[in-house]
Amino acid sequence: MNDIYSNLLEDEKNLKVKPNPEYMNQQGDINSHMRAILIDWLDEVHLKFQYKEETLYQTVWIIDTYLSKEAIPRTKLQLVGTAAFFIACKKNEIYYPRLNNLIDIVDNAYGGEELAKMENDILIKLEFNIISPSALDFYNIISKAFKFDLKQYLLGKYFLESSLLDSRLLKYAPSVIGISCAYVTMKFFGFPNYKDLYSKDMLNEQEPQKVIKDAARDICFFVRNLHNSNLRAVKNKYSLPENLNVAHYCDTQ
Repeated sequence: MNDIYSNLLEDEKNLKVKPNPEYMNQQGDINSHMRAILIDWLDEVHLKFQYKEETLYQTVWIIDTYLSKEAIPRTKLQLVGTAAFFIACKKNEIYYPRLNNLIDIVDNAYGGEELAKMENDILIKLEFNIISPSALDFYNIISKAFKFDLKQYLLGKYFLESSLLDSRLLKYAPSVIGISCAYVTMKFFGFPNYKDLYSKDMLNEQEPQKVIKDAARDICFFVRNLHNSNLRAVKNKYSLPENLNVAHYCDTQ
């Protein structure tokens, strides 16, 4: 694998702050389903603005890292999500939304001063460490290395984006999620060289084969159950013709 991938693995290993996979146990007034609804809504907002994919992944990472450090009431959860989105937009986008645009999106549930205060609080709690390798970064490199065609690439991205909704998957590092979504795609399309992903150079893990299979199983289980869920944004997005309707492949699996 190339030097960029190796550097991403090193950055992931040396992160100063990152989400605690068990943080929801420390939250008294919110739960995993509320988080999933928030991410589902943010996916719609992100699509509406037509922003970079990296912005969505960074938004979710900021939310989870902040909530690992701060217990909040449920009335503030959308405020946290909106402020995290604002921070990610400022980092990644040339043209990011103004405060009044975001206030309109939340139907004036929060004011500009409240949003700015939450943005400031997030940055302080994260010690201004808002950059982290995402599962998308790893997946993009792997998909190019194994020469995925567009349909294969989009199917993996559907699994990848769906994984953002499930807080239980925080127990896996972004590199594991990225490589596991590539693994699922390669198995689905019958790639004969899928076992190449088991290389110890691909992950910061002692047992790469086991962790890839475990993560792939958990991701597939979650995606299969999306059609029975009220979480519709990701599935609707990848059911569009421009995404080659790849979400429908999972309906028959």
